Amino acid sequence: MSKIIGIDLGTTNSEAAYIEAGKPVVIKSVEGQPYFPSVVAFTKTGEMLVGEAAKRQAVTNTEGTVQRIKRKMGQMKKSIYGERPIHRSRYLHLFFRR
Repeated sequence: MSKIIGIDLGTTNSEAAYIEAGKPVVIKSVEGQPYFPSVVAFTKTGEMLVGEAAKRQAVTNTEGTVQRIKRKMGQMKKSIYGERPIHRSRYLHLFFRR
């Protein structure tokens, strides 16, 4: 049976959980934290970074980093993959896919 994931999309941090044996189980980040920064970044080589890894490189890669996604929902932003616009919800898809 498939699991349903509940997501708390926060402006600064996000959290996700699922139900197992009637109890919620929080999905931990790669770093072992019960939450992860709401940050998505793409390096110059095209690698996608999310959470803590994306946050760490945000100062040196401002053009390729999207922070506080929740506040920007519904806006358009120039894609770093080229000159075509990309909807912010697409970043959310990439964020939670990891």
